[in-house]
Amino acid sequence: MATPTDAQLKSIADRIFIMGDRKTTRLAKPANTGPDAFTKAFDAIAADARFKDAGIGVIDFRKFPADPASVWLSKNADQPFRIGSASKIAVLLAAVQLRLDVRRILDLKIISTAAEFDALYANRKLWTKAKAPQSEMQEIPDSPPLISEIFDFTKKPVDFGGPDPDKQTDSAHRMAIVNKLPADHELVWDLTPLFPFSERLWLMGSLSDNVAATSCASEIGTPYIKAVQRAYGLADRTRGMHLLASGVYTTIPTRTTPPSPPPPRQLAHVETIPVTDAFGKPLTGPFTDHRSWVPGSATALTAYMLALIGDKLVEDPSVLIGGAVGCTTIRNNFADNIGPSVRSFMADAVAGITTIKKQINKIGILKREDGAESPLLCEFVYLETKESHTAAHPDKELKYAMIVVGLISTSGAGNGAVAKGQALAIAIHNALLAL
Repeated sequence: MATPTDAQLKSIADRIFIMGDRKTTRLAKPANTGPDAFTKAFDAIAADARFKDAGIGVIDFRKFPADPASVWLSKNADQPFRIGSASKIAVLLAAVQLRLDVRRILDLKIISTAAEFDALYANRKLWTKAKAPQSEMQEIPDSPPLISEIFDFTKKPVDFGGPDPDKQTDSAHRMAIVNKLPADHELVWDLTPLFPFSERLWLMGSLSDNVAATSCASEIGTPYIKAVQRAYGLADRTRGMHLLASGVYTTIPTRTTPPSPPPPRQLAHVETIPVTDAFGKPLTGPFTDHRSWVPGSATALTAYMLALIGDKLVEDPSVLIGGAVGCTTIRNNFADNIGPSVRSFMADAVAGITTIKKQINKIGILKREDGAESPLLCEFVYLETKESHTAAHPDKELKYAMIVVGLISTSGAGNGAVAKGQALAIAIHNALLAL
């Protein structure tokens, strides 16, 4: 197996997204773009004592793509909070971005086998060719993407190992995965070999399975996942963009008992950043821990949602609608209203007052038993709805997204994080109906 030459490494570097100039790879920071009535309606909602401390984003997609979506962000949208399992959207993005990079490198016909890719991603010389900061790039060969464990090179084009990741919207296909799980429907480390990468990707996105998420993160490698978030500008504290998932969702065992296979590698270069909410040190308190490896801000999640619905993530420069393939795979592996999926409390509230035609969502909940000073909720939801004939707006259709971080339980009836989220969802839906 020949090592690529310096010139070949430069050609390969041009095909790896995270190695590009951050000025050209990052998404624009979202800002309020709606008409005055739109902005005033949501400013009034945000003034409610139940919601005023949270970071909130609303995106109205009704006129999209003919016209840009209307965006509203609360005053606290730039503040970082722990978002728990909602941060798994970063692992999904990194996996699909890695797939495109591998496909684009294969097109160069310099290397072709999984073993050659493993060696390439572990080659420190490759990462010196990056236009991105070397402080980030040189973490990658410490814990590089394990290409041979993630991808099936017999597929044309190369794809994740396991069933087609774009068939996860089929209920029978989903149940074939779920039926392999233990009785409590939660993956355990000794069973991970039964679940190839594409199935674990869906378990992570739709069922929010922690073992699946952590094993996918282990195989992709934390340094690569962080670099993807930074390349897209989703992790840029100077701009209020705070999506920087980099840690485990459950502890990786240090050893297993034969005949079980060895556990996956531990995560390297886990990174925490300051967050607004507090965790206990230890879990029972005092609540002085203000750093997290699963942080997010409404601004960053709003940028992600805009790009996801607009097919602006994982863009292939050789294709007319460059992000359609990648964004479709990401969307197909989110939770939704098809089932089985982890529910969205905010979507459930909307379903009580209208008909939901389409839904994708990712939720994060952190409770006191997790260490939170007060339970908090993050929701990342896209909905398409149609009013019933008995509603005040017969047959009116909406397409919109709701993003909220740092919705924290406070004392008093109806002030739990979930209750606040549901009240917020109804307020947002009714405001959009009235516009």
